[in-house]
Amino acid sequence: MQEYMIWVWLGVFVVAFIVEAITQDLVSVWFGLGAIVCVCISSTPWWVQLIVFVIVSAIALAATRPLVKKILSREERKTNTDDFIGRKVKTITEVSKFDGGVVKINGIEYGAMLMENSDTTIEKDVIVEVVAIKGNKLIIKELEGDK
Repeated sequence: MQEYMIWVWLGVFVVAFIVEAITQDLVSVWFGLGAIVCVCISSTPWWVQLIVFVIVSAIALAATRPLVKKILSREERKTNTDDFIGRKVKTITEVSKFDGGVVKINGIEYGAMLMENSDTTIEKDVIVEVVAIKGNKLIIKELEGDK
């Protein structure tokens, strides 16, 4: 059995990285690292290799997984357009349900669309509120006092 252990550990290594490539959960990659260490010590008895595999895999998992998960799962960063939500802006064209329109913020023109539940048309030069951003369009609604 001893002469086949190098192939067993190489198999564990390959399977661990295939599973990691499929799932991308950052769990099986550490078992691949433990398997590579065991390939290096494949001349020792199998039970020593198994103990080393468990210890190396557990240490690698415990030491690096929280750090890697923190780096990979950072919150989405706010963009400058996120600051547009809630702002009052002026329409520079008529904004209708079907055609959309254009508003101006800080001297820059942006495409605008009405909220989905709005059936009205907003005239040119009306102050509106930005309620959301969908793709590259600002979703707007007419202010309550302006009706």
